[in-house]
Amino acid sequence: METIHIDIAGRNYPLSIPSSEKTQVSAAAAIVNDQVEKFRKQFEVEDSIDLLAMTALQLASKNKAENPMPTPGNAELNEHQIQRIQHLHERLTRVLEA
Repeated sequence: METIHIDIAGRNYPLSIPSSEKTQVSAAAAIVNDQVEKFRKQFEVEDSIDLLAMTALQLASKNKAENPMPTPGNAELNEHQIQRIQHLHERLTRVLEA
């Protein structure tokens, strides 16, 4: 574990994270700060809490769009894939046992 200091919207946050995550966490903080600054300029808002809330909503919406929750159609597709894999496994087992 390593302690790093991340600045988000003008506030410093010490974080204890695995060394392997340092670059990723720093990059994520930069994304948040960039979006906060864009909203600050676009909407002329100075309240950091409002800016962070808007940023959180924007990033969560983007994440949800890029990683949608499974739908019944997707679940059926996944079930079909599982059945196909099981079928192939059974065939391979029979061939190897022969």
